[in-house]
Amino acid sequence: MPKVQSKSTQKNLFDAGIKVFAEKGYRDATVREICKKAGAGNINAVSYYFGSKENLYREILDAIFSAYDRFDRESWDKKTPQEQLWSMISSFCTMLYKNNAFASDITSIFISEMVQPSLFIEELVDTYNRPRIKRHLQMFSDLLGEGATEDMARDCLVSVAGQLLYYSFAWPVFSRLFPDYSADERYGQWAAHVYEFSLGGIEAVRNNLFKKEEITHGD
Repeated sequence: MPKVQSKSTQKNLFDAGIKVFAEKGYRDATVREICKKAGAGNINAVSYYFGSKENLYREILDAIFSAYDRFDRESWDKKTPQEQLWSMISSFCTMLYKNNAFASDITSIFISEMVQPSLFIEELVDTYNRPRIKRHLQMFSDLLGEGATEDMARDCLVSVAGQLLYYSFAWPVFSRLFPDYSADERYGQWAAHVYEFSLGGIEAVRNNLFKKEEITHGD
């Protein structure tokens, strides 16, 4: 029984940390507030289970930054570039918009981290984002074909990512302009639209590349 209680207390502190960090931000959040929200009578509970407020925040950030990899890593190398693109897009849409996850405390913490990066951002990027971006850049290079530059692959990546992230950053405005739109109900349709739109854009970039090569060879 004590072990069950221990795990329950640790999870309650973790969940409470998400709530408090989302509401107050890392710098203004206090251990006292986190323990109170978790129902932990001892103010030293955060130190006991996580070592410090800093370590608790880092564990929450690890969970946030690693979340995407749980969706699209499976059999990545066995997929065609087109299948990889669909996996990337559908995974992002599921992660961000299913059950309106983009409006959650987790997203608030992520956005706060983008505005005011913590001491952990460098290591988080190296651990999670850099390997992911490397895979995605290779995918876009394969989709663009021979002659594509790293800059072209990067710009395609940013263009697709921008479409995927739009709702999560602009929802307070978008939801007032289109009050009947439900991201939770339409995230699958949104994923399909972004996929088709992105394939068209990539094809246009590839065609322009071929045209430039033809002009160069013609000269």
